Formats: sequence, structure tokens, C-alpha cells
Amino acid sequence: MKYFLSLRTAIIANRITLGGFFFLSGIANYLNFSVSNGFYQTVLTQKLQIIGPSIPPGWSGIGPLPPFMAIPYAWLLPLAEIVLGALFALNYWVRWTGLLLILMTFSIILAFGIVPAGSLFPNAAESFNKNILFMTLIWVCIAYETHEEKMSRRRARAIAESTLTTANSDM
Repeated sequence: MKYFLSLRTAIIANRITLGGFFFLSGIANYLNFSVSNGFYQTVLTQKLQIIGPSIPPGWSGIGPLPPFMAIPYAWLLPLAEIVLGALFALNYWVRWTGLLLILMTFSIILAFGIVPAGSLFPNAAESFNKNILFMTLIWVCIAYETHEEKMSRRRARAIAESTLTTANSDM
């Protein structure tokens, strides 16, 4: 039971869940790529909301993105979600894949706004952008990975110094 409640186990479960979410999201974006009001059409027509629709009052957003930016973004974002999600879940290059996932998620926040429904109060629409939570959870995974690497280097250095000290005292 003690192992089940450990920080390491929680981080691993978090990393696998987040990576799996991005992996499946990328697949879903490709599956719904060219349907009516699908991913491709949304990327080409969506105005960047930044904060949210009608925040400040009368705001309708910026854009949409020009086609020379929107078309590559529409094709590459799902691929990036699939590749980076898989690498993150499988514990490969967590720091770099995590940073790229944060940047990618931030771009989604810019598109739909921090408050996508235009109000923080529940009104049968998403009232807060879950991507902000995803960004912080990815950051926690990166911080834990960095801490573990630093502690591993310290342990290796301490063992090397201990071995050196023992070898010198034997002479």
C-alpha cells in the first residue's frame, strides 16, 4: 500500500494518462479531419480568442490564421500530438517532449481562450479551459524528472567519493 501511494507512482500514472490523452486526441483529430466542421475546417476558420469570446465585451477575436500558417498547423498538430503523447507516456525525453506539449497546448488556449464559454459560471458550456490544468500537470512531470536526474547524479557522485575514500584508506 505504501508503494501505491508514492509520489513516483502518482507521477508515472499522471505522465501515462496525459501522454495517452494527447496520443488519442491526435488520432481523433485525424479521424475527424475532413468532416463538416471537423478539425481542418476549425483550424482554417477559428478566430483566436486569447481570453474568451466576448471578453472584453464586443471582442470577436483575431484572425483566423492566414492559410500559409493554418494549413501546416492543421496537418502537423495531430501528428505532434500522436508522437509527443507516445514519447511522454513511454518516458522518453520527458523534459523536451513535455515542453513541446506545453507549447502546443498553449497554442490551443490561444485559439479557444482561457474561458471558452465567455463566462466562468457554468452555463451548459465549458467554463474553464482544461488545457491550463494539462499544462501544469505536464510541468509537474518535467520538474519531477529533472529532480530525479539531479538526485541520481548526486548519488553517483557520493558513491564515487565513498569508493575513492575507501580506496585511499586501504593504502
